[in-house]
Parts: sequence; structure tokens; C-alpha cells
Amino acid sequence: MSDKRVMVIGSGGRECAFAWKLNKDNEVGQVYCAPGNGGTSAFAINLDCDINNNNEILEQVIKYKIDLVLVGPEAPLANGIVDFLKTNHINVFGPDKYSAQLESSKLFARDVMAEYNIPQPKYKKCTSVEEVLKVKNDWGLPIVIKADGLAAGKGVIICEDENSFKNALDLMFEKSGFGDASKSVSVEECLFGEELSIFAVCDGQDYKILNTAQDHKRAYDNDLGPNTGGMGAYSPTPLSTNNILSQTENKIIKPILAAMKDKGHPYTGFLYVGIMIVNNEPYVIEFNVRMGDPETQVVIPLLKDSFYSLLNSCLNGNLKNVNLEISSKTAVTIVLAADGYPNSYNKGMEIFELDQIEDGSVFHAGTSRVNEKIITNGGRVLNVVGIGDNLKDAILKAYKLAEKISFEGKFFRKDIGKKGLSYK
Repeated sequence: MSDKRVMVIGSGGRECAFAWKLNKDNEVGQVYCAPGNGGTSAFAINLDCDINNNNEILEQVIKYKIDLVLVGPEAPLANGIVDFLKTNHINVFGPDKYSAQLESSKLFARDVMAEYNIPQPKYKKCTSVEEVLKVKNDWGLPIVIKADGLAAGKGVIICEDENSFKNALDLMFEKSGFGDASKSVSVEECLFGEELSIFAVCDGQDYKILNTAQDHKRAYDNDLGPNTGGMGAYSPTPLSTNNILSQTENKIIKPILAAMKDKGHPYTGFLYVGIMIVNNEPYVIEFNVRMGDPETQVVIPLLKDSFYSLLNSCLNGNLKNVNLEISSKTAVTIVLAADGYPNSYNKGMEIFELDQIEDGSVFHAGTSRVNEKIITNGGRVLNVVGIGDNLKDAILKAYKLAEKISFEGKFFRKDIGKKGLSYK
């Protein structure tokens, strides 16, 4: 057993999956989570820490003699945590503040893609209601309006009719529902096709595909209801044919990595490519500069390699010599959410039957540990994961877990992975 110490920054299901994977790694002696959650405390040491305060993070890194820092969420990356820790000679995995703009600014990403001829929908920068109205009148509906800045995965509104368009304008500009994030918006052509996510790990020069996944963003079955941070996912998706993967690598991943290198900021970290397949061609819906949540919860369990070694290989610029081994199985995760999510919801409900989990995994998201009890402490409470030889098998295992666990107000979608079964 190694004595290497790794800190995972973040408190959600994604970070719980990271910590769980690192805890199983023979190269890792101790995992720390800053701040972590009720679930991470079972296999990691939780540290009380403001993840958006770079100095606080550095203090904890020094205090606990951390060998490697893994940044989970987007906000610390946008806040320059990587640049800050590197200046202090700390090994940290993630892109720098400049490259993090690929997620923290929709318009920055769109402009870079336009410069490097990366396939994407038509778009227009707008800073007022009047400018958006002009685009709408020129293009017609439907259109997509996106807050330029970070909005916890909820700053995207599809305007299918006049009513949804008016609501989008109110939220973006009048009510300032997204604060400074919507001072500027990207108004985009509405593409119609199938969405999937492709996850890569990058070392500034080379990259490797970790896996593909399909997320389920809407709150309710059949993709109805408001957008959420994600209600479930499965990996891999049948949509990721050799043709689609090849096009994505050649037309999207290689050019965007070349762009960052050209601009003096070689990209190191996870790269999430959200694409829409239109007429058998991929178009970029969005880039994320970290792993997705809940997609991490199905991608990481299928990684057979040492996670610590993979991260280290990236930091050492040695990724080209790594032969990634990915399981041929399929993973499905279902989000168990609190009643009312993604709007107002109650906290503090005790969770039962967590100790009865046998065939599968449970990654905590919005939980706390109080007097040895696990209670709800967020909108997305738990991620249950089933792994099977095929998608149908994995779905059955995941739903068995979803039904077993209980807490007051629990709800979850009943159709996670269903679309995947319909793809030929």
C-alpha cells in the first residue's frame, strides 16, 4: 500500500465516485474530501473547507501533506484554483483559469469554436432584451438562450413558443434568475437530434477517451419538466458509433486542444464534450472542463486502470504511453432526489436501508452524517449504480437499488436508460 495522499475538491455525487475509486487504488494511502458529504466520510477524511477560497484549500493541502489535488466542480476551476496551487508547487489535476473559460463562458467557447471551425450551432451574443428580440425575429422560433456564465447546469432555456421565450427573457434579464451569469447570453440555433457526452482525459498534448454516456436532464419521465443538474445516466451509449467517435475526435477534440495550445494554455484535465448528432454528424452543444454529474458515476466505475496513475500520467505529460483499459460492461445511475427538486425542497430526512446494498453501488450527493445517521442535505440526494453485461441488465439492477432505499419525499425518474434500449 502506498502512502500517497489525494484530496478531492467538491461535495457531490461526482466527488463521491472519485473518492470511492481512489480509495480502492493500491497507489493511494489516504483520500481526503474538501468538504465531502455524508457518504465520503465512510472511506475518506472530510475537511471543512470553502472550495471557492483558494487560500483555505492551500492551507488544508499543506496541513495534510497532500500529494495530488483533484478538482471536481467547475466553480473552483473558473476561480483559478489550478493556477494558484501550481504557483505554490502543488500537483493539481484540472485546466487553468484561461482554459476553464470553455465552460465558465459560453461565448468564449463559441468564439474559439468559430475560430477553429469546430462544428456548432449558429449563435449570437446578446446583452439586452432588445438584441434577443431582434435575433428571434430574424431566426424565428425555436431558439436556445444560454446564460454566458456558470449557472449550476440550469442556465439553458429552450424557447419553443412565445410563452417560453417570454419566460426566458424574464429569467435572464428582468428577474436576474442567474445573477451575473446572464449579463450576456448566447442565443443559439435549436438543433434537433440525439445528445450524448464524450469524456476525455488530457495532458496538454495527448488525450484518451474514457467513455461515452447519455444524461437525462429533465426532472420527470419522458423528458418532461424543468431542467436539472441531471436525473440519471448510462454508459456507454449505442449512439457512440465508430463513425461518430472518429468525427468527434478529428473535428472537435483535436482542434479544441490545438486551440488551447496555440493560445499558450495547453489543456490538462478532463474534457467533457456534449454533442448533438444531426444527420449523422456531431455538433458541439457545450464543453465542460470537468467530469459530468451524474455521468461520472457511470464512467469511473467502468475504468479498470489505476485512477491515481492515470491522473499522474497526465500531470507528467506521459498520457501517450498509457493503454487505458475500460470494462465492456454497462453502467446505469439513477438519481434519488428530494421532493420539489429542482425548486424548493426539504432537508434533514433520515435515509434508510443504505446498509442493505449488495449488488451495486451508492454514491452520496446531497447527504450529511449526523450522530451516525445519514440525512438528506440537498436536491439530488443519492446516485444508485447498477452494472450489468448489457444495458437492460444494468437498468434492472439500478432500479432494484432505487426501490430499496427510502427517505421521506424520495422521487426518481422511471425511464433512465430507456432511450438507449431503442437505439439500433
